[in-house]
Amino acid sequence: MDNASEHKADGPVPATLHELLDSAARTRPHAVAVRGEDAVLTYGELHGKARAAACRFRALGVAEHGTVALLLENTPDCVVALLAAARLGLRLAPLEPGTQVPQLSVIREKLGPLSVLGHAARLAALEGTKGPAPLDCAFVPVEDPGGDAPTWEARGDEPSAPDAPFLHQYTSGSTGEPKVAVHTQRNLVNGGDIYARSYGITEDDRILTAVPLLHSFGLVAGLVTALRAGAELVLLGRFTPARLLRALDEHACTVLVAAPMAYDLTTRAAGAGPSVPRALRLCLSSGAALPPAVARRAKERLGLDIQQVYGCTEAGVIAARHPQDGSAADGSAADLGVGRPMPGVRIRVVDERGDEVAPGEEGALLVRTPAMFTHYLGHADATREAFTDGWYRTGDVARVGPAGHLHLVGRKDSFINVGGKKVNPVEVEQALLDHPSVVEAVVWGEPTDDGGERVRASVVTRPPLSATELTSHCRARLLPHQVPAEVDFVASLPKSPMGKVRRAAVRTAARTASSVRRF
Repeated sequence: MDNASEHKADGPVPATLHELLDSAARTRPHAVAVRGEDAVLTYGELHGKARAAACRFRALGVAEHGTVALLLENTPDCVVALLAAARLGLRLAPLEPGTQVPQLSVIREKLGPLSVLGHAARLAALEGTKGPAPLDCAFVPVEDPGGDAPTWEARGDEPSAPDAPFLHQYTSGSTGEPKVAVHTQRNLVNGGDIYARSYGITEDDRILTAVPLLHSFGLVAGLVTALRAGAELVLLGRFTPARLLRALDEHACTVLVAAPMAYDLTTRAAGAGPSVPRALRLCLSSGAALPPAVARRAKERLGLDIQQVYGCTEAGVIAARHPQDGSAADGSAADLGVGRPMPGVRIRVVDERGDEVAPGEEGALLVRTPAMFTHYLGHADATREAFTDGWYRTGDVARVGPAGHLHLVGRKDSFINVGGKKVNPVEVEQALLDHPSVVEAVVWGEPTDDGGERVRASVVTRPPLSATELTSHCRARLLPHQVPAEVDFVASLPKSPMGKVRRAAVRTAARTASSVRRF
């Protein structure tokens, strides 16, 4: 089935980030563009600072290196640096703020000569690091040094190419070695356009971004969407539930962009006492699956259904729930799946031969999106394997429900082969989570001596819970070959900053665990 959502245009979509900023600065120069915890910039000021920073970067030779590694924090200065790099048409690699010298050395080997941009304190710590060999990179603070800015050269105002390689983003590596997915500026602008049109985001909105900008969700749903709509971007620096709730009220935020972990922690900490945020109209969640229990608590605390967004680094946003779909906090959540395909997104669900399956049947999910990446850097074979006749192979097994909602069944490469029988770890995880004492669960296939696999799980529980009780619970809900052969009871699961479980780290910890409870 070739499924595409209607996409009504109300004018041509700009092709680059600096075109978005130029347009907003012309039409709304005095409107707030970015609000950080220690600075506020109007669109006119953001435009001027991005232009001056681009000039400074050029004068310091940043453009000569070709690639910039930005230690990207949720601050106005980092937003300025990102937009300056876009204006210059540089290759940009957004990195965790705490990236260390050994990691930068690996990145330099992959990307070539680097200029490292970041807050002065971060750079000073890197430059002071002692190691076997100095890091051959230029270090450039993102802070405005003040004083007279270098003269802007005429060639610096020439528009950057919208389809040239721009964003070099590391994938999560949840199913293997992280790769660098390359996006153009047009990809990113198209992604912001999808969010703005899908959720009616306008210049009257104030978007609180409580996820890191260095991740696709924060960058596109937050920054790029705000630029596209001419809206105000409110940046939450260090996350705490109290800071998030205070920002929602103090700045009358209308849109919240956050990961499931933030919704979970905020609703647990807040309780039922405080009032519902007065201006909030839309809550978006991505980066990991949104557990039904978290969705229910969030609706009680924030007064709104949380709209789950499904996408990936390579393809951008693919599908999402919308307020008109109904409640995701009651029994209808299973019927909604991960939502309907977003505007301009086309999906196919195919069998092993590449033929489309009938509606409701499971198959491999292929997508085409306006925000699609172009290739994996230095991985020509992986790039070829990722596409089939121009369709990106997500690696997810899915089906399409009768109302057109997309349902994810699991990852094809994560299925467990138990004596020739395929076990979907998602089904086993759901069975474990159905126990009231199980808070989190991860299931994977552990190799056996005979070349097969067995089901193994790691669970976080609320004590007391015995192995006997949990195995009885699983046997009542699963087939014999699906029941975990071994379970680790752990205090917590390793997660990314977005709250996504790092499955490889879970497996490594389980193999070296000194204490294991067996079924």
